[in-house]
Order: sequence, then C-alpha cells, then structure tokens
Amino acid sequence: MSTLTEEDAATAFAKAWNRLEPDDFLVLLAPDARYASQWVFEELVSATAIADYLRAKMRTVKTNATYAPQARVRVEIGRTAYGQPCAFMTQGQRDAVQAAVVFEVKEGKVVRYDLCIPQLLGAVRTGVFPI
Repeated sequence: MSTLTEEDAATAFAKAWNRLEPDDFLVLLAPDARYASQWVFEELVSATAIADYLRAKMRTVKTNATYAPQARVRVEIGRTAYGQPCAFMTQGQRDAVQAAVVFEVKEGKVVRYDLCIPQLLGAVRTGVFPI
C-alpha cells in the first residue's frame, strides 16, 4: 500500500502546474476522484474527467503564457492556517495568491481536491515552488 500523503499530493500538483505537465499528478488520482472549485458550478467526478480538464487547462495556459507573461501560473507549497498541507496558485503577479488547493488522500490515492478562495483557509507560504 502506498504512503501517499496530502503533502505529497500538493507537491505533485505544484510540480504539474509549474511544468505544465499533469501526468505525474494524474496517476495519483483514484478512479472516482472528485475535483471542485469555488469558481465553477459543478464538480468533476472521475479521474478521466479531471485529466481531460487539466490537460486542456494547461494547454491553454502554455499557449497564452508564450505571448502574455501575466498568464503564467506558478504553484507554491504551503499550509492552511489550520496546518493542512496545500498548494497556493498565483497567476501573473507572484505575490498575490489567487487560490488555495487542498487534498484528501485515502488508501494511497487522491480521492478529492478542492480549489478554494485562499482567504477562507489562511495562507502560510513557504516560498517553495517545486519543479
């Protein structure tokens, strides 16, 4: 059995976004994983749906960042004010965290992750942007 932790999931997610290559994160998803965002009405259900979404999103960012540096996404490892490992997403300006991402891990797989308004969770930043 894998010993995947929430911190491992956050690091894999950050690496995926910082490289704009999602595959190493996607293999960590349970088949019935769920993804929800406070900015999107419906949550995604299934590793396949999440993979399709992330691949398309990263392709768009990669294309746009070539011509507009403010489109570049960077993801930092951190913790919520409650100590939960998470990832903080920035786009354009490095100092402004636009989203916090928290993970739920069970039996060695990511079963859920949520993109949240960072002010709701608090941001304990580390300055670590894994690549």
